[in-house]
Amino acid sequence: MGQTSPCALCEEQRLNRQDKEPELRLSLETRVAEDVTVICCKGRIAYRAEAAALSGEFAELAPQTRRVVIDLCGVEMIDAAGLGALISVALTAQANQCSVTLAATANLIRELLELTKLTSVFEVHPTLDAATVAFRQSQRQEQAPACKF
Repeated sequence: MGQTSPCALCEEQRLNRQDKEPELRLSLETRVAEDVTVICCKGRIAYRAEAAALSGEFAELAPQTRRVVIDLCGVEMIDAAGLGALISVALTAQANQCSVTLAATANLIRELLELTKLTSVFEVHPTLDAATVAFRQSQRQEQAPACKF
């Protein structure tokens, strides 16, 4: 009877856990509505693949667009890594002169954004429609001729 080393047992257990857990618990759908790019998030933004997926998706889009809404309405949970991903989005946006706003209807998500002071970094709107309307209104104000007295 051969004995298996403790390291081999740990590795086997780790591989078994990976087989049982889905690879990514966040789906991202990106679309463009007029001049606003929308990233719809569904699932959770958590440590590892989910947080990296959101940061990566935004990093690809930032050089190509000026206005992005991240729709968190379908997000069930955000952990510390997910909050870090949102901070990464803010830094990437700033570096690319891109405006980002969040749409979050879930009370827990909104409370988390308020508690962590991310509401001072992002505009947060209760719905996707409210966020896109706010962008369009700000665009109209930018394009309006200045009043001269």
